[in-house]
Amino acid sequence: MSTRIDSLRSTRWGLAALVSLSLPLGTVLTGCGGGKDGTDTAHVTISEPSATTSTAAVAAPAPSGTTPAAAKPAETTTSTPPTASGGAEGWGTLKGRVIFGADKPPAPKVLVAKGDKTVKDGDVCAKQEIDSERLVVDAASKGVRNVIVYIPKPTKVSPEAVSALKSAEVVFDQKNCRFVPHVLAAMKGQTVQIKSSDPVGHNANAVGLNNNKFNLPTQPLSSMPYPLRGVDKPGKVGCDIHGWMEAYWLVLDNPYFAVTDAQGNFEIKNVPAGEQKVVVWAEAVGPGYVTAASGEPISIKAGGETAKDYTIDPAKVK
Repeated sequence: MSTRIDSLRSTRWGLAALVSLSLPLGTVLTGCGGGKDGTDTAHVTISEPSATTSTAAVAAPAPSGTTPAAAKPAETTTSTPPTASGGAEGWGTLKGRVIFGADKPPAPKVLVAKGDKTVKDGDVCAKQEIDSERLVVDAASKGVRNVIVYIPKPTKVSPEAVSALKSAEVVFDQKNCRFVPHVLAAMKGQTVQIKSSDPVGHNANAVGLNNNKFNLPTQPLSSMPYPLRGVDKPGKVGCDIHGWMEAYWLVLDNPYFAVTDAQGNFEIKNVPAGEQKVVVWAEAVGPGYVTAASGEPISIKAGGETAKDYTIDPAKVK
């Protein structure tokens, strides 16, 4: 009889041990996510929260005359996702001035003297003096006009900036035997109205553009639309009838560009926050770029303005 009871006790304790060993001690849940790295986009890595849950094992019965220990409650730990890195959220405004780095800029060259009847269509074209616009400096502020400030490869593009640009009218006029504006910046997909406000004929010939080739004779007091089909670095547009007439066009695939005003001021809105590369181009500077041709880095502040001035080195004026 004693042998049978000892056998049963042995079997019961063995089963309890087997049950204890066969149950998992805990469950670990982990997860991770990753961003992708590109040349034009910020690198963002976001980890999903992880959780660890421990479950108490089934223990063998306590010896007779003792009180079983209370089971340890399950514990759940959730980690907080790390903050996204590699870029700033939102948009900002880049503004500033382009100034000439000397007190006295060179005097502009006179292209057509007032009253010169020897030039083509002199009765119209020589009604007033026509000066070169290669370098136009405001005497009071030293600000430089007709300089292009742009971001060739933004990390992202604001739909609001694109919408605002597409709703704006772009006009390229031939007035008083000059191109107006002298420097034009626009985005691929926009349409430029090429017009002539003069009573004499002109033509607009895109001699310095690779992806927007045109040679459009314009009749007096006429206008025609030209849709921009490709992207072009700053390139020359001339008039074969009046050789002194020159202008420059820049065509980008994004809305981040500006041409400086008479005091050298510029402003570009809805720029993606974070580091961007800005290019500054001026016709009078050799070989055209005030900055490096690939751009210079600048950190754009989200939700505010980032101010940056650029200076044209007089020694680089050609």
